[in-house]
Amino acid sequence: MFLNMPVETPIETAGLKKRVGLILKLARPHFLVPGALLYAMGAIIAQLRGWSCPLDRAVFGYAVFFLAHLSVSFSNDYHDRNSDRIAGRTFFSGGSGVLLEHRELERAALRIAQALLLLSFVAALAFTIKYGFSAAFLIFATAGGLLGWFYSAPPLKLSYRGLGEAVTALAAGLIMPGMGYFVVSGQLDSWFVMLSVPLACYGLYFILTVEIPDFEADRAAKKMNIVTRIGVKKASIISLASAIFGTGLLAGLHFLGFSGGAFDLAKLAVLSFLPFAAATASLVALTSKGLSAVRHTAINMFGLVGFLSASVLVLFLELIFR
Repeated sequence: MFLNMPVETPIETAGLKKRVGLILKLARPHFLVPGALLYAMGAIIAQLRGWSCPLDRAVFGYAVFFLAHLSVSFSNDYHDRNSDRIAGRTFFSGGSGVLLEHRELERAALRIAQALLLLSFVAALAFTIKYGFSAAFLIFATAGGLLGWFYSAPPLKLSYRGLGEAVTALAAGLIMPGMGYFVVSGQLDSWFVMLSVPLACYGLYFILTVEIPDFEADRAAKKMNIVTRIGVKKASIISLASAIFGTGLLAGLHFLGFSGGAFDLAKLAVLSFLPFAAATASLVALTSKGLSAVRHTAINMFGLVGFLSASVLVLFLELIFR
């Protein structure tokens, strides 16, 4: 009877490995890093303000967020595949390129995106029940997931209707760090909403940075974003202005005693000079030396990720040694 059993050939094994590799490439894991840092920032700040949280709850909460965030990678790649055909791909822009070369994976990408979003909702529901949270958590988590979905998906297609920057600023300022804060504190209070304003500046900084290399492709696809409307140079100026506002707001909140001694906002204000310096350097090089859009994006992203990473580290050290 063993003679009739199917045997997996080396060719089939190689094909499966290739398919898994392509799915992982579609996920674009490097885009999950800023989200993880923002979640951690919100969670640590909540603990610094006096709330405690068991590790299992923090991990479960991140799983809710992670599933929705990962869904966005697959959703955007699927819904932006037509504009990506004429875009130059970079580490930070132009999509993964997988669906352009493997159209047979289009349906799989869409189904994975939908499944991840559904799993995030189920996980949020289970989290709410398990830890006795109010329905506000489920609503907040679900709203965040849907906002990510409709960023590029019909019928809303927010990124095509001039709302992409606002959505990203809201996500980076409130939703991503807010998930961490909510999971630890059990609420999303007005204090944190105020703190989300400077963080939203970096959401705007981020989206303008990654839109710049896609300028020509987005214009051809009739995406109504800031870069296609006003051009690369003016968008770079707005990106720099958002970094300046972020630094100014963090400094202002520090001088107003906003943190109430729970943590040192001055340190975050100082660290915020990283994206400010990066945006300044890239804009000067863009206007005077003809810096490429790809290098412009790389410099700005280095400043942003550096700021987020250093901020999380500083806050974590404050939590340990307080």
